[in-house]
Amino acid sequence: MTLFTNGLIFQLAREDQNRLQHICKPVQLLAGQILCDTAQHATPKVYFLTGACVAVLIESSSRNTLAVGLVGSEGAIGLGSVLDIGPENLQFRVQTAGHAWVAESADLALLLHQRPGMLWAISQYLWWLAAHVATMAASIQFDGITTRLARWLVLSADRAQTQHLQLTHEHLAHMLGVRRVSITLAAGELKERGLIDYQRGVIDILDMTALRQMSDRTQNITQV
Repeated sequence: MTLFTNGLIFQLAREDQNRLQHICKPVQLLAGQILCDTAQHATPKVYFLTGACVAVLIESSSRNTLAVGLVGSEGAIGLGSVLDIGPENLQFRVQTAGHAWVAESADLALLLHQRPGMLWAISQYLWWLAAHVATMAASIQFDGITTRLARWLVLSADRAQTQHLQLTHEHLAHMLGVRRVSITLAAGELKERGLIDYQRGVIDILDMTALRQMSDRTQNITQV
């Protein structure tokens, strides 16, 4: 996929798109791959996603992680390092393998200094991402596991642009910070309602409208 299929890049001016393309190169991201671990001191990079989906996880002092966001082709990972903002306990893990374009943070920072229109677009995206994370955090506080699972499945389908999801119960338990048996029970409830079907490592969404209505409960509470 081309760089311009990324939603954030698509809205930029043509000159900004062309300049950005000069500092990016295509990469293939693998499921489970860790990107931009803010707790590490590796050279930061920015990934503009064009097929892959990446989970945003927060890491506790006990080294446990909990998903608080999911990014797909609408956005990018690692922009906080460019603007020197954001918490230091975030981890970004590839949930769905796919394509992306990667740039060195230093190169992008220099480009943003030269192109204020691009800086404005990226700042607006980061505000949107912060709202998304806040909504996910509210879901953890207010919703039961079944509703949280419904929301994660809707997000996964939206970001990956498919209702055929290659997600294991173990992976979902890790994302939601619960025991695997809790995911099995919640998935069983969704299946009984006719919202999903699943077999080993694969979940098919059968009724996206109903699943989205269930997942939107917290959306209405937070007004995001």
